[in-house]
Amino acid sequence: MNIRASHGGLVVILAAILLALCHDQTGAEPRSDSAPAAPVVQPVPATRPNEIPPIDLNGLPPRTTVFGPPTEKSPAWLQTHLRIGHLPGYDDRMVKEFLKAGYNVVTVNALARWDRVGPSAGLYSEKEAKDADAYLRQIVETVHAGGAKSILYIGPVQVPWLSKEFVAAHPEWLPTGADRKPVSPVNFANIRGGYADWLCKQLAYVVKTYGVDGFWMDGFAPPHLHTYDDATRDAFAKFSGGKEIPAPGDFDPVANSVARRYLDWHEQYFVELAGRMRAAVREANPEAVIFANHSGCRTWYDTGYNMGEYPLAYSGAIDVSSIELYWDAPGDALYQQFCYAFLQGVTHDRGATTWVQPTEHGVSGVCSPVEIQLRGLEGPPWGVYPEFVESALREEYHVLHANNMKAREAWWENSEALPYVAVVASEQTRRLYGRAAMPAYFSHTLGAFRALFEQHWPVRVLTEYDLESGDLGGARVLVLANVACLSDRAAEVVRRFVAQGGGLVATLETSLTDSDYQRRPDFALGDLLHAKYVKTLQVEQRDQTVRVRLEGEHPITSGALLRSKQATAWTNPAGPPTAAGPLMLIAACAQVQPTEGGQVVATFESASADAAGAPHPAIITSSFGKGRVVYFPAGVDKAMYFFPDAYLRQLLASAVRWSAGDVAPPVEVHGPLLLSTTFRRQPAQRRVIVHLLNDHSSYGRHSVGQRVEPLPKEIRARYGLPASSELHGQWPIREEVIPLHDITVRCRLPGITRATQQPEGLNLPITRTADGIVVTVPKVGMHSMVVFEGE
Repeated sequence: MNIRASHGGLVVILAAILLALCHDQTGAEPRSDSAPAAPVVQPVPATRPNEIPPIDLNGLPPRTTVFGPPTEKSPAWLQTHLRIGHLPGYDDRMVKEFLKAGYNVVTVNALARWDRVGPSAGLYSEKEAKDADAYLRQIVETVHAGGAKSILYIGPVQVPWLSKEFVAAHPEWLPTGADRKPVSPVNFANIRGGYADWLCKQLAYVVKTYGVDGFWMDGFAPPHLHTYDDATRDAFAKFSGGKEIPAPGDFDPVANSVARRYLDWHEQYFVELAGRMRAAVREANPEAVIFANHSGCRTWYDTGYNMGEYPLAYSGAIDVSSIELYWDAPGDALYQQFCYAFLQGVTHDRGATTWVQPTEHGVSGVCSPVEIQLRGLEGPPWGVYPEFVESALREEYHVLHANNMKAREAWWENSEALPYVAVVASEQTRRLYGRAAMPAYFSHTLGAFRALFEQHWPVRVLTEYDLESGDLGGARVLVLANVACLSDRAAEVVRRFVAQGGGLVATLETSLTDSDYQRRPDFALGDLLHAKYVKTLQVEQRDQTVRVRLEGEHPITSGALLRSKQATAWTNPAGPPTAAGPLMLIAACAQVQPTEGGQVVATFESASADAAGAPHPAIITSSFGKGRVVYFPAGVDKAMYFFPDAYLRQLLASAVRWSAGDVAPPVEVHGPLLLSTTFRRQPAQRRVIVHLLNDHSSYGRHSVGQRVEPLPKEIRARYGLPASSELHGQWPIREEVIPLHDITVRCRLPGITRATQQPEGLNLPITRTADGIVVTVPKVGMHSMVVFEGE
């Protein structure tokens, strides 16, 4: 967060009849002559043929996640106004250049202006209040005259930082430290009490008086908003039965049960206040919105941010979550894609954006045109739309970006994710592991996501918020990648989902810990996994290889790739290979005992002393009710992240396909691993859109090893090096596009009559087979879409 002054085919998804498979949506029609007029869409039945029935929510255990305000439908223009410019302080030429280029949402920095009018104008000199008023009017009038929506960038809780007059007038609205003294230097406001009331009134006044279409809020994050004033301490004591707010260094929710209660209480209020701000804005103008900084999962990669910045419920209390991918952190081929998938998941396609900056390394320089364009085309395939940030009058770049948007947005507007498999990313499990979350937990999530994304299937991200609400987004299969922390409520939702015919793939310690971070004596989902937990065998070094052996014949453990790996296993360098050698795995494994009804289709052996080399189950398959379950005690997903191998991808993909009841994905792509593919649909237009993004073209000879680790103190002193270095060397810049050829797309949805490649406007010949229809895309440059349309 940054406050800155300048900134089996066909069966299942018959459910998803190309049109009727979609939720009923409304909104403006695409502004494109090439787009057919939308027919009237009738409401879709709650269940569709061969889909997993809705989960019965009666009798579920209580919720454990932060509960946001009621889900509110955002104004329709958020799904049609996708060309967004995000500018520093007002510059007449810059704003007009963006409008001339066709941007239809323009955000302008209004720090130290939006708060100097209306209810608080009397705190300032007549000139300062008058200048603030003129500034706001000029922004809104110019942007509206250009036919765009006007958004003000503000710091809703940073007013004291930028106004000594405000501090002098309202010292009671400042936070108090644990020492009972005012926090110094002055920065954030105390969000409890009078300041919160003033904030909502001020936002409403600005909307009503100046006609702004919304706000872009920065700096509003719970880790910065703790206060120990008497009123807040008393309120928490009343809530907690007399407990004190923990000291700033004692917020560990796992080690400190009081800290856990406090953080839940604090974040609940934070989310509710966001909802109050949105309600105040909407009352002034039902079409006004709130954009807000939201780190999504970006901070999960950084061990220093193990607590995260925002509870995931925050995304439901605002309209548009925005993530600063190319400002605070560089990306790579997996990092970026997962961040977009995560943001699409937590916002449920209501609205999400990402920053696109022309700066080369986040702070300076100008990227190549290829890099700038790719940054702008990475998010839309996930329904995460770019904000072109701080152009500094680089017209040629922001015009190029706007033109790319114009050429494609007819197939982006009012779109939503096409479901098949969902990977669960757990906020509670991240907290459980704390600073070890990346190696101990999140690597499992990323490895599972990578395997399925590279399989070119529809994959999305869900969280425990979705599990606890019983809304799995239409997924046919759930993947719980070492989701160790699983509440009783979430576990019961999973159980009911599988019993009704859903598929489950789980790994390692999934469901072994409850939502209070207490280790259970056994898996909460033991009846589904068909396993009893014994212990976890850690693997810390490459030479601690685990040997996985495939047992018997099973669809998950068969196939040419796996047989080839077994046949060529290098276990006896001095002699011939065995007929079926072991597969090597470098990852932690759980030692479990299979229970009745579970079929062990693979085992593992570890050389570690505590394992004594005995074989243990590596894969257990079973059925539960109408559904199928695959449990991997072996950490194949973690291995797919740190020490990937093609056989790991094959095992995970085969497990998903088998647990889906052998129901194939509704759409899939056959192409190289470096091709990014995502799948969306436009219900009203009777379309399914397959995005083909050639985002790996081309990093040159960038090395993932270009990182300077912290150096010893004496070395730093000798050469004058800082203790914390920025020399990370992880800013890959793409300079060229290497075209891909002959990409095959298979669609198993019924009723398809036409396929085109867009925005090129090419008709793609359809070949009808027993397993759906097939089209071949002759060439993909940077980004193309295969658009399937139905009757």
